[in-house]
Amino acid sequence: MVVPEDLREALEPLRTLWSGLGRVSTSKWLAQPVRTELARLRGLVGEESAEQALAGRLRRRLHRSGGRPVNDLVGWLLHFGLPQRPGCWSHLCDDGTRMDTGGPCESCDCLIGDRRGLRRVVAAEVAVRYPHMSPEERRPLYERELRTRYERQMAEDAVRREQAAREREMRDRAVARQRDRLAQRDAQRAAAPCRECALPDAGGRCLPCTLADGTRQLVVQAVEVVLALRADLGDSQAVEELAGRVERDTWAIVRKVDNVDDSNGPGARAYAEYDRARRLVGQRRSRALAALAASEAAESEARHVQWMALRNVWPVTADARQKAEDAAGRARERVASELLMHGILEVQRARAVEPLVPVARRWSQRLAQFLDEQRERVSAS
Repeated sequence: MVVPEDLREALEPLRTLWSGLGRVSTSKWLAQPVRTELARLRGLVGEESAEQALAGRLRRRLHRSGGRPVNDLVGWLLHFGLPQRPGCWSHLCDDGTRMDTGGPCESCDCLIGDRRGLRRVVAAEVAVRYPHMSPEERRPLYERELRTRYERQMAEDAVRREQAAREREMRDRAVARQRDRLAQRDAQRAAAPCRECALPDAGGRCLPCTLADGTRQLVVQAVEVVLALRADLGDSQAVEELAGRVERDTWAIVRKVDNVDDSNGPGARAYAEYDRARRLVGQRRSRALAALAASEAAESEARHVQWMALRNVWPVTADARQKAEDAAGRARERVASELLMHGILEVQRARAVEPLVPVARRWSQRLAQFLDEQRERVSAS
């Protein structure tokens, strides 16, 4: 009889004994509890280690047989070979061996140490209690006291295990209730209509309205990029007139989307407009950064960085010059980005709009403000 293919590694220690099974039906029937135990072990030690753990268990059990032949493989496997026999409280312990690592079980070592300590304590107490008795006379008393202590400890451990099981059950019930509440809340949230268009089962906000809101924010950003370069912030009326024209032109560009199948619903057009607005913001930012990178401030910073990079270099090789030019290019891009951010912040202030980016002041500005405050305090005193 051949070992089933999917159990070849797990039943390797029993390969010779398995061949002695007389019937194919017996082999198929006996393979089922082996597969059940393998499935349980996969949940404990993982997919890769389950077969090795079971093979190691069967190998240990055969070794414990002391060379005696196994005449009844079915009975031996069901009652002695397959069941896990933990030597301690660890669910990974099997015959004092860790199933996940194959090494000695540390919990068993601790338990053995505790039992040895208990024996020493009981022996010392009995010796103090009966000092005039010989060791042979004290042995029955010692064994009775040790058995009493063991039974008491086992009872206390059983109570602790029951208490732990009750607490675990209470936690599981609490987790299940919380999971049900969250599922119910998620279902209610999913069934809520859209707050803007009242579309049912939209989770409070449908996709077209979400995309439309994102498109409006992108249009605001696109307008601010243009105003940062072209607006005269000293004239608020001119700023608002320019903002109105740029916003109308921007919306005209965004809403001019082609190849949109309206039969797919409003979400298709909303997404097309959102994508067009996103690409428009990127294009305007790229053009603005390119224009600001050619400004005098960016060029001055680039020349300074390039001079600093080559100041202590001699001779000036082609590689050193290339590194200096790369550093100058990065400085030019950095200044352009800072100028654009500063321009957008100034536009937002001029239009009394809440800044999208926190204002970052230089240390010199903060120091000047601090000195002014100190002078005012001195004058007031």
